[in-house]
Amino acid sequence: MTGFGYAEGKGNLGVYRVYVKSVNHRFLEIALRLPRELSLWEEKINEAVRQYASRGKIELRVDFEPCEGAFTVTVHTALAQAYLEALRKLSCSLSLPFEPKIEWLIEIGNIVEVQEDTEVWLEEWERFSPVLHNALQAFFAYRVEEGKKLCADLQRQLAEAEAKVQDIEARSERVREYYFEKLLKRVREIVPQEKIDEALLLQEVLFYTDRSDIHEEIVRLRAHIARVRNLLTRDGVVGRELEFVLQEMHREVNTIGAKSPDSEISSLVVDMKTLLERMREQVHNVE
Repeated sequence: MTGFGYAEGKGNLGVYRVYVKSVNHRFLEIALRLPRELSLWEEKINEAVRQYASRGKIELRVDFEPCEGAFTVTVHTALAQAYLEALRKLSCSLSLPFEPKIEWLIEIGNIVEVQEDTEVWLEEWERFSPVLHNALQAFFAYRVEEGKKLCADLQRQLAEAEAKVQDIEARSERVREYYFEKLLKRVREIVPQEKIDEALLLQEVLFYTDRSDIHEEIVRLRAHIARVRNLLTRDGVVGRELEFVLQEMHREVNTIGAKSPDSEISSLVVDMKTLLERMREQVHNVE
């Protein structure tokens, strides 16, 4: 499910701006974009995100603007001099011109070092955490509104599916009459002069109607529809259960399509499959 949240706040070490956004995904996938200084909070941030979402591809970005005095920088002058002398000797031995630049020494590494106090950053978490949760709460509220819209659309489609089940049931009641007329016409074509034993013909009709009876499938479909309607009004995590029920509905509709010879029922089955597939795609976004 899509969502977005933002919050900002100030701690002892600087200003934090937290952005949270998500796109649809069947499972929970969290991608963090943190400044290097905040990497020790990675697991805590992941844990916080899991409190607000169980599905979706979620990206959380933190922009950090440090205040003056937030970092202590140490310059290793003696090490820089040693590197510089080594480079000077190398240029002489190779007969190359030597014009030292400060950028060379910085690129070598270990010359300029940022001193990190882990304890200070652990304490700073207590000031950053409210900012993070404010962003996640805004993100959650956004997803709740999206969820309400999705729920309304699923309920509308569920009502449409229920109407199609009623149409299938009404049409299925004519199957016996359909077989009787079809067999009678066929027999008259083959043996037009013979008297037709309608009792025997009725037995044949019963044989075919038993094979094509879809009453049980319709009963199960109605039960699944009631279950989906109940899940859509329930609080909590229901997405995976909805997926399972819609999958079972799809199975029943497939069986109806395989058993029924009626062209109108076949057309309704195609409509039901399309409708259920669309619902299943949407349910992938439900928590």
